[in-house]
Amino acid sequence: MRVNDAVIGILLLAFAIVTFAYARTLPAIPGQEYGAAVFPMLIAVGLGGCGVLLVASGLRHWQGAVVWSDWARTHHSWTKLAVVVGLVMTYILTASTIGFVPVSILVLLIFLMMMRVRWWIAAAAAIATTMLIQQTFGGLLRVPLPLGLLGP
Repeated sequence: MRVNDAVIGILLLAFAIVTFAYARTLPAIPGQEYGAAVFPMLIAVGLGGCGVLLVASGLRHWQGAVVWSDWARTHHSWTKLAVVVGLVMTYILTASTIGFVPVSILVLLIFLMMMRVRWWIAAAAAIATTMLIQQTFGGLLRVPLPLGLLGP
């Protein structure tokens, strides 16, 4: 299944407009020339530009809003898609209780094994990716990731 770029571009452009409008409501930071709205507004402008480019590209190569590919005709592909959605839902529902690190490792390991990666490479990649995300978001950016069972 392939969704035409124009359709995705319209959705991206709509999202950019909503994001930009909401970012304008964020409060200014006292004593700063720029406030909390600057970064979301820059991202919204970038997304809007990408949306416009996608719409232009999609209209040039229009073959219909959706074109069904060969992969969409097999049940294996739909099963993999259902597993990915299930893994995302599992993370959403269990990360706050169990914690980011164990849930992330488990979700990534299951996903990589489903994609037929050797188990030892999948395990190493899941652990390394989780540690990289934990250090980047938890350490550098100070984003509080759920500790769950690992917390105090």
